[in-house]
Amino acid sequence: MRDTTQEQLHRLRSLRTAAGLTIEELAVRSGVSARTIGGIERHRIRRPHQGTLRALGTALGLDGADAGQLRPTGGQVAGVTGLPGVTAHFTGRRDDLAWLARQLGRRPAVQLIGLPGAGKTALGVQAATDLAERFPDGVRFLGPIADTTAATIARRVLSPSDVAAHGSDAAAIGAYRDLLRDRRILVLLDDVRDDRQIGPLLPADALGVTLITGRHPLTDLPVTDRRLVPPLPAADARTALAAMMGGTAPTSAVATLAAGCGGLPLALRVTANRLLTRPQWSAQWLIDRLARPERILDALVAGDLSVRDAFERTYAGLPERARRAVLLLTRPVGPAPAEAGLLDLAERGWVTAGRGHRYEPHPLVRAFARVAAGT
Repeated sequence: MRDTTQEQLHRLRSLRTAAGLTIEELAVRSGVSARTIGGIERHRIRRPHQGTLRALGTALGLDGADAGQLRPTGGQVAGVTGLPGVTAHFTGRRDDLAWLARQLGRRPAVQLIGLPGAGKTALGVQAATDLAERFPDGVRFLGPIADTTAATIARRVLSPSDVAAHGSDAAAIGAYRDLLRDRRILVLLDDVRDDRQIGPLLPADALGVTLITGRHPLTDLPVTDRRLVPPLPAADARTALAAMMGGTAPTSAVATLAAGCGGLPLALRVTANRLLTRPQWSAQWLIDRLARPERILDALVAGDLSVRDAFERTYAGLPERARRAVLLLTRPVGPAPAEAGLLDLAERGWVTAGRGHRYEPHPLVRAFARVAAGT
């Protein structure tokens, strides 16, 4: 039987960030020190005590045996396994949730894409939680998928008692496809990067459903619908930030801060964390920094949560023409030789296409463009 310890540790950061928690916040919830959590996530602590894993799992919303696993246990198909707890202060997204409720009953696979930090994982987890009763054979969560192969994904979902899970890659993938054909199961795959990771796993006649989140559209999947997850509208962003702040900032300051974050859920979480963990800092101090394009990304950092880092990771994976187009966003953009790259950015939510072939970037995208261009 394979050693699953490293799989458990690999999942901790994914589960924590999906729950919208910093290391410090998870430490408070779980009673496990921030130093220990950081050591586990960085693989400096390779054999954490089972009680530590259970405390972390319980704090992340995992129940029963799953709390000590930090991964889908694979020992059963029925039931919700490995799904992070829904994000605290989840706000709005009614249209997105309604769309998912429709599509997850019609299509064997659905994609959620959008800006880094737009809340794709949180939306997927919320939908999976809300719709779990539709899937009597279980809900499973795996992520971040990152560079994981199709065969490895299959093995992590299959029961360890399934002979195919320990056989060849082809056997594991075949058994996984049979599982999706025969069982009413929902599999949520988080942070998928490449069509080749998922394409071999999706039979066209699947009874089960696959919900995919990722930074880039997967255009070669034959049986999937795709939805762009936008930043929160202004009113929802204010509501979410107010709930995160718990009444510790004036309403006017909350509105200004939410506007400075451009409705990006990650930016809202970072803003709330900075002010709640540093009560000596005034809301006006942060408002002033969010109003300065050259300082805004430096202000949106709290512990290991960083808007700039999230953008840099996604930028590195963009097509070359899209990366060139990002460099144009430091100035008003009209028709340009890099228009194809701008269209790439539009389908990822980095810019909004307007009249006259003009493109308007999200405010935080424009700020990142300055960093990427070195200006």
